[in-house]
Amino acid sequence: MLTLAELSKAFRRAKTTWGPVEASPELRGWNYDKPPVKPPAYPGLALSDFAYGYCPTYRNIYLKYVLGERGAPSKTLQEGQVLHSVLFKALEDFRRYAYAGVPMSPGLEGVPEDLRDKAEALYKYVAARLIGEYSYALAARLARSRDAAVFYASPIATQVAVDGAPLGLGYVVADGLALGAVVEFKFGPAPNVEAALAGYAMAIEADWGVPADYGIHVQISLNHAVEYRVTAYPLGDSARSKFLEARDEAVDVAASGRDPGAPPQCPKTCPFYAACHAGGGR
Repeated sequence: MLTLAELSKAFRRAKTTWGPVEASPELRGWNYDKPPVKPPAYPGLALSDFAYGYCPTYRNIYLKYVLGERGAPSKTLQEGQVLHSVLFKALEDFRRYAYAGVPMSPGLEGVPEDLRDKAEALYKYVAARLIGEYSYALAARLARSRDAAVFYASPIATQVAVDGAPLGLGYVVADGLALGAVVEFKFGPAPNVEAALAGYAMAIEADWGVPADYGIHVQISLNHAVEYRVTAYPLGDSARSKFLEARDEAVDVAASGRDPGAPPQCPKTCPFYAACHAGGGR
């Protein structure tokens, strides 16, 4: 999953569709000490709490950072967390297989019973996909070393953490980095994913001082089979501006302590749904 060939195809499609990436110098993350990248305050927000726009009024920010409420993860969120962990394990186990000959095994300890079928299907699919690509790279002489064959099969570093403090955030953990692009795996709805990817990219630019021009969104579904779609987004001015707008609003709520009120309609998957709709909020 997310082989070198798939990444290359996604980048070509993005360049054909949108043309070259146009990111103004003032919107690069390394300009964290100047507006508009400089945050209005430094509350150390989690990027995932606001960048995807799950709460239109950012009341989740008020409840979490001002009142100290602890949300209750929905079943959808818990399923996504479990499947993410299975995916990361498969990607790590593949490297053990390639470098040390350790057989890949799903090892479903700790996975809830109702998710075991999905978790096992995901793991086995990723294992078959990567081992097949690795073997092909070696057999076809595309790769002249084991390390190169691993790169052909899976050119991604997972769970990469960077310091988001210069942008008013806490530590920012991207699902992955591949060929300089930020990667996000999603098993459910992903609103505003382009803006969220821009946030991850700008945090990398702020911490490392290197450009991150593309975001890769991998949307995965597990029904009767594993299916996924890889989309590359150019992280230009539009995506970066959307992220900064969301960040500034979220920072303002946290720093001012104001209650923005619940939106007219809330997704029931929100961890704070009960706090807003069952008398739990204050």
